[in-house]
Amino acid sequence: MVETAVGFILGAIIGSIATAVGSYLRYWKRERDATRRLRRGLLAELRAYDYLDEFVADGRYEGLTYRVDQPVLYASVAPQLGRLTDREVEVVVTFYSRLRWLEGLEDPEDKSDRIDTLVECRQRALEAVAERIE
Repeated sequence: MVETAVGFILGAIIGSIATAVGSYLRYWKRERDATRRLRRGLLAELRAYDYLDEFVADGRYEGLTYRVDQPVLYASVAPQLGRLTDREVEVVVTFYSRLRWLEGLEDPEDKSDRIDTLVECRQRALEAVAERIE
């Protein structure tokens, strides 16, 4: 009788542990996959801004202030940025902040140095996000 009770107790403990470990692994995989999708989406959107390089290289600052597309993905996933590393968050937010600053900017030629850094910020964001994609 005691052996049966001990068997039931051990079975319950082992079953509970196996269930908890399985649940945690499922949760971890779901979170990892969501982070991977977030990175891939941001990478695609950052790559879509490659025309910025051409505008800046050609010195077409005035046209750039009217041509910039509004970020779609970044605006919708901003609450999820906490899934990224600190470095990724820093460079991605810096790029999109500078991009927002560019919108409707008056006298862009006077601010060409700051606009030139937009290309560098985009490149840093691309590198940071791309290096973490598995």
